[in-house]
Amino acid sequence: MKKVLSGILASVMVLSLAACSGGPNSGAPADTAAGTAAPASEGGEAKAEDGGEAKAEPAQAPEITFKYAELNSDDNINTRAGYKFAEYVAELSGGRIEIDVNSASILGDEKTCLNALQMGGGTVDFYRGNTNSLSDYGFRKLNLFGLPYIFGSREGMWKVLESEELGQAFLNEGVEVGAGMVGIAYTDEGARNLFTSAEITSLADVKGKKIRVPETTLMMDTMSALGAEPTPISYSELYSSLQTGVVDGAENGYPGYDSNKFYEVAPYYLLDAHTFSPGIILMAEAQWAKLSPEDQEILLEAGRKASEWNKAAIEDEEKALRASLEGKGVTIIECPAEDKAAAQAACKDVWADYSEGIEDVLQAIVDIQQ
Repeated sequence: MKKVLSGILASVMVLSLAACSGGPNSGAPADTAAGTAAPASEGGEAKAEDGGEAKAEPAQAPEITFKYAELNSDDNINTRAGYKFAEYVAELSGGRIEIDVNSASILGDEKTCLNALQMGGGTVDFYRGNTNSLSDYGFRKLNLFGLPYIFGSREGMWKVLESEELGQAFLNEGVEVGAGMVGIAYTDEGARNLFTSAEITSLADVKGKKIRVPETTLMMDTMSALGAEPTPISYSELYSSLQTGVVDGAENGYPGYDSNKFYEVAPYYLLDAHTFSPGIILMAEAQWAKLSPEDQEILLEAGRKASEWNKAAIEDEEKALRASLEGKGVTIIECPAEDKAAAQAACKDVWADYSEGIEDVLQAIVDIQQ
């Protein structure tokens, strides 16, 4: 009996030590550690680190491991920005802090991830989402970035994001409004465009069609303003929903459209650029608060570096993706100017609804782009 009890106690001690060895939120599988590609979804092919060069081993084993969630597969530029962030965190911390990037909705859909951040992290500590998805969590200023046609160009968007009084100040909004999230950095996957299973030639053809949108009120209101029938569906279910006709179309930038192979079931891609919504890397405030000021600065600096990498890479990425998609038989439609002007006018009510009481902030976003 004593031998049995001794064996049990020894096992318990081993398990306890293993659970504590990684610091907060440890226990991520070794094959999804920072900088190592997780399996791609929807046929997306995992990318090696830029240039295919092997990375140096960190100076020490990680003391802290955070779980980072991304909806897209490994070859998407947003996911690659996440791996860059993880790489920079490892470098700047000397390997003490590890960011475990989980792509392809492995940690859940958008609502699941945002709810996890709000509840303090643990299952998800970082999530890269879109600013157009934050209105349901009390964000108002950041949510303006997701308004239809708020940005006239990529240059205009980055002017706003890099402004100290606008983009950089808004990173703190999740703390200010009690959402329990800290903004780390922005990402850019380009303008979001409409794509459909059946042939279309202009925005007029989208009227009455069931268009998949993220599960957020802003995107639902945007599609309604354009005359479509917004249909909120989890991103991980979109391919099958297009394939079976549950929805007639959806909207996304070139990277998401390509990496998830949506072109296989929806080969008509309309360049309406209804939203130029930046992505944002968010962290659970409860996890952020546990870190020293020095480690917090490491995360912010790594975020700045990942954002700079993304900004430099996206334009060439889009050009290559367009050429590749056309080669695969995708019909890419330029949106007629008069069609787009009418759509912009139709969306003015959306601007008014989401900027009530902060009209000065909306005006500042418009003005800084001039």
